[in-house]
Order: sequence, then C-alpha cells, then structure tokens
Amino acid sequence: MDNINDLKGEDLNEEEIEEGASRIEEYFDDDTSSEEKVSEELKLLYLLTDIDKKLADIEDEKGDLPDRIDILSENIKRHEDRITENKNTLEIINSEIRKIKKESKSYEEKANKLDEEKYNVRNNKEYDMKTKQIDEYLEVLEKNEKSLKEKDSLKETLEAETINLEKNLEEFNSERNTCIEELNTLNEEFKEEEKEHNEKRNEILKNIDSEIRSLYERINSSYKGEAIAIVRKGNCSGCYNSIPPQRVMEIRMADKIYTCQSCGRILIDETLVD
Repeated sequence: MDNINDLKGEDLNEEEIEEGASRIEEYFDDDTSSEEKVSEELKLLYLLTDIDKKLADIEDEKGDLPDRIDILSENIKRHEDRITENKNTLEIINSEIRKIKKESKSYEEKANKLDEEKYNVRNNKEYDMKTKQIDEYLEVLEKNEKSLKEKDSLKETLEAETINLEKNLEEFNSERNTCIEELNTLNEEFKEEEKEHNEKRNEILKNIDSEIRSLYERINSSYKGEAIAIVRKGNCSGCYNSIPPQRVMEIRMADKIYTCQSCGRILIDETLVD
C-alpha cells in the first residue's frame, strides 16, 4: 500500500506510473500464486490420504501377522541364545566333572597304596605320617565328592531347562512358519494393488514441497490414512474439536499449512475437497 501512497503524493510521468502499477500487480500476483500453490498441495495431500487409507486397509487385512512374526522371531532368538549358553555351560561342567573324577581316582589310588604301606613301616613316626597323608587324601576326596554332587545337580537343572527351551523353540518356529506362510499368501494377493497405490503415491509426493511432505509423513505414521482432517462447521473431522473462527478463516484462505491444535492432523477447508 506504500506504493499506492507514493504514486498519489508525487507527479509521475507515464513510464513511472506504469512501472509502479506493474510492481503492485506483481505483488498481488505473487501472493495469489503462493495461495494457489498451498491450495494445490493441500489437494494433493488429500489425494495422498485416500491412497494411504487404502494401503492402511490392506495392512488391516493382514492383521497382526507382521507383529506376531516379529514377536516370535524375538522369542526364537532369545531361546536360541539361552540354549547356546546352557550348552556351553554344560560343556564346562562336564569338563570339570571329568577333571574332578580323574583327580579323585588319583587320590584314591594314593590313599589305598599308603594304607597298604602303613603296615610295613618301621616305627610309629612313619605310621603316623602315612596315616596323616591318608587323612589329607580322604579330605580331598570328600571335598571332591561334594563338588561333584553340586555340579551334577546344576547339570541336571540345565539339561532339563534346555530340553524345555528346545521344545518351546520348536513350537515358536512352527508358529512363525505358519504366520509367514499366511502373510506371504496375503502379500501375493494384494501385491498388484499395493504396487499400483505406491506408484500413485510416489507420483503425488514428487509434487509436494519437501517440508510439507515430511510433516505429512510424520503425522501419517500415527494416523494411518487419516493425516488430513476436513474443517466442517468450525470443527476438525479428525477429533471433532472446535476450531477458533479466526483460524477457520485462515484455513479457508489456504495461504499456509495449518494443523489441528488438538489432534495434530493437517487441516483442509471443505471447499477444497467437496
């Protein structure tokens, strides 16, 4: 408007008047162009929502199969890791058991030999020394026997747990394979339809500003196929909350992108879609 006042306050020649008028026209043309651009992008987003709703419907047809497969895969991995851990521990325990048994056999042989020798000693001192050594060997044998019982008990527990884990693992694998087969069947059934929708989706995305596209994708990740809400009678069609009259007017002008302050959806005036 300053340009208009300038034109009124000075005596200008025809060339200057034409130049001033041109600048004013360019100003309003740019503003109109900007509004038209936002309006077109809002319309594209609305078309995109329709495609995403169809893709979401296809995902609904697949149900919770993808999630179930992921959960089963996690359980399988956890069971496999536990089974591997148990088997490694069992190897160590078995190795320790063999070592203790070998040691015990050696001490038992030594104790038996000393027991025979103590009757052939020449004096009480030698007898007492051999008896003392026998007692020391027997003490080691008793300690080893206790350790063997503990390790046998742990071994038995781990073997029982491993058998149970392997049984569960077999069931998880069987269930996952069934889910994968069902999902593959559904994927094949909707393959062409999904391909067609995704191709249309990609074409639309090419014509949408990158920042607006990012905003839409972020919202659509929460509201599958319902990232856009229509403003009707001053209400958001997504959450049904009322929108202030001033904001309703701004949304109708479509000079920028507005989101619902309640649900976060992108708002579009009903005149652009009806």
